Amino acid sequence: MWIGVVTVLLALQFAHSSADDALHPEFHAGPATNWMNDPNGPMYYNGYYHLFFQHNPKGSSWGDMSWGHVVSKDLAYWHHLPVALSPDQPYDKNGVFTGSATILDDGSPEIVYTCVNPSGQQQCVALPANASDPMLVNWTKPSYNPIIKDPPTNGTLRSFRDDTTAWKSGGSWKLVVGASISGHGAASLWQSSDFKTWSYLHPLYTTTQFGMWECPDFFPIPNSPQTYALKYSAGGKDWYTLGMYDESKQVFVPRGTATLFDPGHVYASKSFYDPASKRQVWFGWSSEEDRSGGKRGWQGIQTLPRSLTLDSDLEILVSTPVAELAKLRKSQQKFMNMQIKPGQAMPLKSANGLQLEIEANFTLSSSSANQNFGISVRTSSDLKTRTDVIVSCQNMTGPLNNTDLPGDEYRQFPYKAGQPEDSNIALCRETCNNETRCVAWTYVRAGDPNVPRCSLKDGIPNTNPNNHCVSGMKSSTNFIIDRSKTGGDGNQGTVVSTLTQMQLQ
Repeated sequence: MWIGVVTVLLALQFAHSSADDALHPEFHAGPATNWMNDPNGPMYYNGYYHLFFQHNPKGSSWGDMSWGHVVSKDLAYWHHLPVALSPDQPYDKNGVFTGSATILDDGSPEIVYTCVNPSGQQQCVALPANASDPMLVNWTKPSYNPIIKDPPTNGTLRSFRDDTTAWKSGGSWKLVVGASISGHGAASLWQSSDFKTWSYLHPLYTTTQFGMWECPDFFPIPNSPQTYALKYSAGGKDWYTLGMYDESKQVFVPRGTATLFDPGHVYASKSFYDPASKRQVWFGWSSEEDRSGGKRGWQGIQTLPRSLTLDSDLEILVSTPVAELAKLRKSQQKFMNMQIKPGQAMPLKSANGLQLEIEANFTLSSSSANQNFGISVRTSSDLKTRTDVIVSCQNMTGPLNNTDLPGDEYRQFPYKAGQPEDSNIALCRETCNNETRCVAWTYVRAGDPNVPRCSLKDGIPNTNPNNHCVSGMKSSTNFIIDRSKTGGDGNQGTVVSTLTQMQLQ
């Protein structure tokens, strides 16, 4: 395998960090300490980009949900501001949950958020105390809160949260709130003439795929404004569907099925239209797998901001890091025309640092099928401490007898007892091959439970021995970040390597 070019950009460390932890991300927006999750209310106002987020100002685990607040002139360097919204009213005493910001007709911003109280989840608003303050430090809550007290028809106040940015249509304001309607995930649609009194219309869109939709987002795509994206969070992932907005009926008309937005560890994303650059800018919450925030003193980051566009040929949303992030680069090194043999690890001398941006071009030989390769960063000299950024190229595998791929199921279906096992396995494999979303499958034999079943997966978990299972995978190329050996200060360097499947697992 040849690596044509590896470019390592040694980035300037972000000045705002207050964490002594060498593993603390420096370029991602968020609080310096304590817990953070969903991005809330991103907007551009009076020359500043604002990003709010779910935040526990009192600790590094979930609780005391408030809105943290950072601002930026360029989406690259962020300035911390005081907590914008706290659970300090009877109607939000149990938490100031996720919401959005809307620029009203007079040019002033208004926040709509989910206010949680003993009655359940309702919707409230907050207004800037001084709209002429471009940093919008202080916010007030009007006396007419909550603005929406009751759930949608056939809904419940236990599953009714996460307001979108509102928009004007048909002479009135429209707003979507995530909901469970008749037990199915839905984008409930509401309308108002004055942004104070709201009435329920109907579901903008609903499916039977999940029981609850969190953090919905609905917007036209700037490079194809007749195409709308409806995004929601469910099942630990973010999903979107492309289609059209029928304003006469006030419904979303899809032209395909739900697509996984990001295969990584991202959830509860939120976007906003940036009038300064005429683009849709997106943020998402990325959480650590170890849940050790109590030890670190912080938990959760926001992804780097991305610009969303439509690829009309592939009919997918494309997300690209915003161009302003190039300001974070400090210096550059290039490593040219390196040949890496199977099992080899090659250090990149002088490519040291805690914050790196890496661009790499790999060329595989024809014999490199079913090979895993990539770059290890923040490595120790003996490679025992490192973070592996891996590309896994796999030919179709299976059936793998007595093997389970636990996790990442998006649907299961049973077989009738007594049918030939070979036929069941072949049908399970064929069903996966015929579904775009499916990348792996597991057939569970009768006895666990009594009825045999097929489990289809949109990710490829590590294999586990299991006498009840037969599994397989499609031909695929997957991007994997292995943090199992992460630790230390990581100043030793960067290593390019090939990895065996055993090492990957």
